[in-house]
Amino acid sequence: MNKRLAIVNHNLGSGGAEKLIHDMALELKDMNIEFSIILLTNVNDIYGKKLQEVGIDVIYLSNKWDIYSPKNIFKLKKILKHYDIIHTHTYTAQLWTAFSSLFLGKKKKYITTEHSTSNRRREKFYFKYLDGWMYSRYNKIISITDATQINLKKWLNNKNPEKHLVINNGINLKKYYSTTPINRKEINQNLKEEDILICMIGRFSEQKDQKTLIKSMKFLNESYKLILLGDGNNKSEKELVDELNLKERVYFLGYKSNVAEIVKSCDIAVLSSHWEGFGLAAVESMALGIPTIGSNVDGLREVLENGGIVLKKKKRKIYIEK
Repeated sequence: MNKRLAIVNHNLGSGGAEKLIHDMALELKDMNIEFSIILLTNVNDIYGKKLQEVGIDVIYLSNKWDIYSPKNIFKLKKILKHYDIIHTHTYTAQLWTAFSSLFLGKKKKYITTEHSTSNRRREKFYFKYLDGWMYSRYNKIISITDATQINLKKWLNNKNPEKHLVINNGINLKKYYSTTPINRKEINQNLKEEDILICMIGRFSEQKDQKTLIKSMKFLNESYKLILLGDGNNKSEKELVDELNLKERVYFLGYKSNVAEIVKSCDIAVLSSHWEGFGLAAVESMALGIPTIGSNVDGLREVLENGGIVLKKKKRKIYIEK
């Protein structure tokens, strides 16, 4: 009898974990594995609709942003009883699935993937107990890099080390090798072929720290232009651009479905993050043949090793590590 797999996440927006789930789903479909993707909400959905278009079963539990509601425990309980293997990803999916497992018996296998070396919960000691219980409900805990696993084990006081393993993220290299660059005028009419284009992919958040990259533009001559790709609240970043008088040199593109083609048309890719679990955007830009610079942080440092340039941010200065 075939085992049924459920992949659970909060949504399939534009983040790195969400992109990984999308790519993994396509591979699973090609392998004829029976599975469904279960999402807590359809809000900000991008990849879910794309997967449905190719015949992959995507189930939405809500059309509201109620991913923190305990009601998700019972929604998941109702649907997960039909599956044998359950694989969760981001925090709310991990947490509510752990609670729902209390009602689902002991025959099911629970797997979770840890995508980041850090998060805000680890700044508050009481989350250590909740996280410790949550991860204890899983049979296997996959980390996407060695650094991700080391930090998670430290947070959990190295409990149940036999549950942990590392599986690095991956991409379909053939897709990136065959990518052709987009015409720069399609990105913005003001861009010129002689401009030196810097790009960064990432949602706007404290973690990604686009502000450091924006500030660095003041130290470069006017031939350098910056393209920022990603969704999220970028009000403060736009205010910083206005404050530094960089409106003619910094372009906010939001989410784009043709990211690879845009990055391929750029000269330099940067990931200026405060922390990363892996840095899928850096892997993608390197696969496209674009010189790539990233922060000297756990996870991303290992990804850039022998393939990119690592920078160390300190106060307001930026140092290139040799």
